[in-house]
Amino acid sequence: MTTSPEQGFRRSRGLDVLALACLVLIAASLRPAASSLGPVLSEVKDGFSLAEWQTGLLTALPGLVFAICGIIAVPLLKRLGLFFALAMSAAFIVAGVGLRAVVTEWVAFALLTVLALAGMSIGNVILPVYVKSRFPHRPTLGATTFTVSLGLGSMLPSLFTAPLAEQFGGWRVGLGFWMILPFSALITWSVLRSLKSVPVLSGQATEPGGERSESPPRRGVFTSPKARYMAIFFGLQSANAYVQFGWLPQIYRDAGLDPFLAGIMLTIVTFGGLPGGFLAPQIIVRGIAPRAFLVSFGASAVAGYTGLLLSPATVPWLWAVFLGYGGFAFPAALALITSRTREVSVTASTSAFVQSSGYVLAALCPLAVGGLLGISGGWQVPLWFMVIISALMAITGWLSAGPGTVDDELAPTSGHSGTGEAK
Repeated sequence: MTTSPEQGFRRSRGLDVLALACLVLIAASLRPAASSLGPVLSEVKDGFSLAEWQTGLLTALPGLVFAICGIIAVPLLKRLGLFFALAMSAAFIVAGVGLRAVVTEWVAFALLTVLALAGMSIGNVILPVYVKSRFPHRPTLGATTFTVSLGLGSMLPSLFTAPLAEQFGGWRVGLGFWMILPFSALITWSVLRSLKSVPVLSGQATEPGGERSESPPRRGVFTSPKARYMAIFFGLQSANAYVQFGWLPQIYRDAGLDPFLAGIMLTIVTFGGLPGGFLAPQIIVRGIAPRAFLVSFGASAVAGYTGLLLSPATVPWLWAVFLGYGGFAFPAALALITSRTREVSVTASTSAFVQSSGYVLAALCPLAVGGLLGISGGWQVPLWFMVIISALMAITGWLSAGPGTVDDELAPTSGHSGTGEAK
């Protein structure tokens, strides 16, 4: 058994396996509160007698909460330390997911959903810091495990919530079941800390309220061109995902596909997250032509939307495959955060900036698509809008994946050329 001199945590083969299990469980907990609602949304709507605007608000909450609460994640990390910040994240998710399944008032249901989403938002920002600090010599393993587990956390609830609800007597069981993941994560995380294998970040308190010696940041992360390009890239790929989840089945149905086939097309897109979770971090961390691959993700999304424009019902599976490959951009965007930063404090600040500002774009684009659909009365204008969004994703992907790091651009002597590349 060894101790890491940088972060002061104990290491052994068994502890590393346990640390990896924590990563799997925490990452898989960061999606079910959102992805489990869609399959039983109609039942929830009927159960609370919701108006259309109330149902729409529930579906808009993830992007809004992620954008707002991501901002407070780094101050919480600095104040509480890594263990307590992620423990708070898991506890919020447990309370929100578990209690919303038993309340009888819609306002309480919405507020508890916000609580769960707040926990997810904090975890979204802080978990890359855990990956960076706990697996410093295995960055590809940490990044791949993180993104694949996130994908599973999205996919499994979308597949099994409705069958669980049908089998065990209602939507409350289907939604409440998913508190198992964050509850298991909280227990495993506590065990890891009791074994002194949770990193204590430099300059952060080991207990809430402890003293910190970390010097102030050199400059705000928003001054880094690379961080700004990463934020835009993250926001544009998230916008693609949110539009697809919200509108793609309807696009196919309006083109003449029956509801079952339209759902299959969305499933094809969603399943792309699993191979993407394995492959995209390898491409980014190992530096395997990352710029070319990130551009290819945007180009593939352009091809998918163009196919939906020209002939949506001819080879619908092909357009879904193109959009699914474009979805590889999500794990790539997360891998960029850890691979294009060096110091853990910069990773934390970059993660918060990229995700909180990116999710603002992600929240606005589905609303823009709905507005364009209402104004134009058809899918031509909204789909052209998404073609432009995907082309911009390719451009910002190229700029984000250039050589150099955010740390270089935040150094007092670094120059700024606006390219996001090292000097």
